[in-house]
Amino acid sequence: MKIKMTFPDSFALLSSRIITTFLTRRNFLCSSAGRFHMDIKDEARSTMEVVNIPPIISIYRQALHTFDGKFKKDLSTNLGKLKGMMDRLKAENFSFDHTLDDPATWKKPNKAPCTYIEVFQNSLVNMSIFVLKPGFRMPLHDHPHMYGLLKVISGAVRIRSFTEYPVTESINAIDFAIRVKHEAARLTQGIHKRRRFFAKISQDNVCHENSDTCVLTPTISNYHEIEALNMPAAFFDILSPPYDTLIEEVGPRRCRYYYVANEISTNVVELQETSVPECFYCDQAPYLGPVLV
Repeated sequence: MKIKMTFPDSFALLSSRIITTFLTRRNFLCSSAGRFHMDIKDEARSTMEVVNIPPIISIYRQALHTFDGKFKKDLSTNLGKLKGMMDRLKAENFSFDHTLDDPATWKKPNKAPCTYIEVFQNSLVNMSIFVLKPGFRMPLHDHPHMYGLLKVISGAVRIRSFTEYPVTESINAIDFAIRVKHEAARLTQGIHKRRRFFAKISQDNVCHENSDTCVLTPTISNYHEIEALNMPAAFFDILSPPYDTLIEEVGPRRCRYYYVANEISTNVVELQETSVPECFYCDQAPYLGPVLV
């Protein structure tokens, strides 16, 4: 049965539909605008969180990524990125205790010539800060089959680095692995003649808090000594793998000490392995910076 509508009824129905459509569209637009506004706020919050990540946390994450064996093929690229991030580090990024900058601190009775601050360590990387008293020289030492990055964050130090001579950047991987195992086995046996070998000076610079990060590799600048100048000096470093970690089928990775036994030319010397110098010992201080997560 058809219902015949009068003109006023038709007009009222049409008006009702127009108003309903208008209100529905307005509510949709308001809802969309609200979601868009929330998306912008969420994006801004996310950006702010990235901006507010402390530099040392970003460096910690990049270090773990750089030295993770899963990304070995990208080591060179990631190492360069890690160095660039460390170049911008300052003492305040660690909430560094500036009483260690005070020469009076180092004149106290029984104060060790070096203070060690552990920032982080696992089986992959060691991150730490060393603070040296004025004029103290950290003895010449090696980093067996290790990578290292060093950034001065307070004061100034003279860094003298050596590369075993002759050696090339691209050493055969198999030959190098054999050499590393031979050296490590020799050390763990403890009944060897101490090494004596030629090395070229690869770095002899004064570095301060505005200097770039120094880098060492298993074959380049792997031996170095670090000397504070006339004020206390602090540097942050990352080593991978850490000392005392195991070299497969060989044993723990040990640090060895040396002295310059003979100067062959202006940039070539003869290094002699020696025992740990009695003058080198450290006390410890707590890490005061951001929690690394």
